[in-house]
Order: sequence, then C-alpha cells, then structure tokens
Amino acid sequence: MDIDDALNLITGLTAQERKRLFSWIASLPEKQRVDIFQAGVKKSFQLHKNRPDLSGRVNKYCAFILAARKAGWDTLKGKGYRIAQQENYEDFTHLRQAKTAELLGRGRTPVLKRKVLAHWGEISELKAAGTGFRPIAEYLLKSRKLKVSPSYLMKLWHEVKEKHAGV
Repeated sequence: MDIDDALNLITGLTAQERKRLFSWIASLPEKQRVDIFQAGVKKSFQLHKNRPDLSGRVNKYCAFILAARKAGWDTLKGKGYRIAQQENYEDFTHLRQAKTAELLGRGRTPVLKRKVLAHWGEISELKAAGTGFRPIAEYLLKSRKLKVSPSYLMKLWHEVKEKHAGV
C-alpha cells in the first residue's frame, strides 16, 4: 500500500480534499489554527495507540487532518457535510428555528395584501351576499387579474373583522 492510499484510508479524505482542508485552515483566525494544531497533537497519541505501524511524521500529519475535520472543516459552510454529527446538528438548531420563525412571521407579501385590500369593498359585498371565499377568489382572478387563494382571503377576512371589532 502506497502512502496516498494509507492517507486516504486513515483520514477518509482524498488528496484533493486534503488540499482544500489546508486552504480552509489557512483562512481561519490564528487562534483557531493553534487550537487545531493542539488537538492534532492529542489526536496523534490516540492514533499511535490504534496504528503503531505508522511512522511518526505520517501519524502527526493524519492526526492534524483528523483534528481539522473535528474542528468543522466538512460540517460547516457547505464543505461537504461528510461527518456532520449530532453535536453539529444541535449547534445549528437555533438558527433553523429562527429562520422558520422569520418566514412564518413574515406571512404573505405586503404587495398582495395591499392589492386585496384595494378591492375590499367588492369582497365584503360578495361576502355579505353569502358568496364563499373560493368563488370570491375566482372572481378576483377573472375580473381583476388578482391571483389569491381562498384560504388567504379567509385569513384576511378574519384579520379585518378582528381589527374592526376592536375599534
């Protein structure tokens, strides 16, 4: 087995991926690079116990690469997502929840709401005549070229009703 095959087997990365890993390390702040080097030293002792057949320099090289992977090379910023473990998943749970809350809070585009409210007189007349939200949505599409879902009309109807009931 040649050295490249051994490195591929131990690190789990190809030569090209190892090259990208070193570019990533170079882009980090110096404190993080020092932390990765320190973790690599610790990892080399663990690796030596498991693979005593490796030479010292190959052991240290592989340990450094493994420490960089553990530090987040292929779990963050679209770097491959090869070994995203539970701890990495949990780190970003709050970001995903915040993004979801933002999307839900934003609701429909204000442009659509303005366009629907511009025709609110017609909508309330149709509703007072007993017309359902589905036919009202079809009417707005055919006569006013305004595409709106019946469920959104119903939601808006209840919002306006609550607003006027509180006044």
